[in-house]
Amino acid sequence: MDLTEIETIKQAKQGNSSALLALYEQYTPAFKKLCRFRADYSNTLEFDDLLQECFLALENAVNSYSFEHGTSFMTYLYSCTKKHLNRVITKHSNFTENQLSMILQIKEFRESYKKQHGRMPDNGLVMREFFISRDYLRELDILKDLKVTSIDVPIGEDDESTLAELLPGVTDLEEKTIKKLSIAEFWEILNDVLLPAESEVIKLFYLDNLTVSQIAAHTGDTERQVRQLQQQALKKLRMQRKIKEII
Repeated sequence: MDLTEIETIKQAKQGNSSALLALYEQYTPAFKKLCRFRADYSNTLEFDDLLQECFLALENAVNSYSFEHGTSFMTYLYSCTKKHLNRVITKHSNFTENQLSMILQIKEFRESYKKQHGRMPDNGLVMREFFISRDYLRELDILKDLKVTSIDVPIGEDDESTLAELLPGVTDLEEKTIKKLSIAEFWEILNDVLLPAESEVIKLFYLDNLTVSQIAAHTGDTERQVRQLQQQALKKLRMQRKIKEII
């Protein structure tokens, strides 16, 4: 850390907004990298929203940083920003900060491994690298794909279909009609395809916007069982859609 940066940090600590802005501009490339790496895991926050959160993280880091700690400001800021972004994202998602942290570590490992070896690592290698079980890895891989909060938001691996489009009898309805469906009507459509437990989880998750933990408390199931029911339901709905396309 050079003398110019030290002086800028000291000025920012004293409330100099120009100094704080100078630091933000200096570290913007690093902020953008952190935001891009996490953008796929936020339900409601766009890239620009996450970038604004980086400014708040910078301000907090400046105020709490001590030159006596022996850690460079860049290292300290990087750590503070990652924690802040993870905390903000998990407020609007289906996983905890610890789960998101593990998901991001696995993502980074997979991308790094692919660069070195020209292929993605198999699940066994990932499990050994992070000392996690097959079930927990599967749970994390499911969680990172759970980003839908309403029936007309893109869903699925291709993000080209919506939950409404996956429902039998709904694909021919206009979007405004879909949005006017009552919960009872929507649930009735679900019950034509899904088991009662599956349709209830889908209703609570996508119509009532409850979290996994809230649904588990409501139904008496474990969080893992709730996620399994959700995935089973979505798989059936996708299959129903494929059958309709063939017919």
